[in-house]
Amino acid sequence: MTIVTVLYIVVTMILTGIVHYTLLNVPDAVAFALRSIGLYWAADYVSIVAILTLITVCISMTYALARTVYSISRDGLLPKSLYSLTEKSKVPKNATILVGVLAMICAGLFPLASLAEFVNICTLAYLVIMSIAIIRLRKIEGKPKAGEFKTPLMPFLPLLAIVICASFMSQYMAFTWIAFTLTTVVGTFVYIFYGYKHSKENS
Repeated sequence: MTIVTVLYIVVTMILTGIVHYTLLNVPDAVAFALRSIGLYWAADYVSIVAILTLITVCISMTYALARTVYSISRDGLLPKSLYSLTEKSKVPKNATILVGVLAMICAGLFPLASLAEFVNICTLAYLVIMSIAIIRLRKIEGKPKAGEFKTPLMPFLPLLAIVICASFMSQYMAFTWIAFTLTTVVGTFVYIFYGYKHSKENS
């Protein structure tokens, strides 16, 4: 993660060195900067790689979400039909089909920019909850044992993460917040009226 962050910073510094930052408010900032200095072949190459990368990211996120649904159903928070693997490749078939169908419906009904903002705000909310949970677990469980992972700079690092993520969340439009609120309410109802009763951990 550190390497990726450093690379992002380096690329950003190079871009602002090529083109003034006020001109980089475009969907394809890297390709735009390369075109501005006459490197059209490099801009085309970057654009093609970006498209291929987006496809890979979509596949990876779909696979990860299907595995998440599978793991949740394993505890009983979702119907057991989603907790089933194919015999040959051990793929969560029902969970993958569900996620794929929902992704197709959302892609057909909503603009891509709105979906991207929705995914981002959900990710930020997840990071906020995780940071709160880390602080809570440290108070309940105490310090980790020798050899176990230990979050550094407790509780300042989780608190900093909460502040930064919350500041990013506050910048999204009302539509994104409405969609996020609705899905949170639906998820809460599913947990209260189904998941809580069927959870193996709860029993």
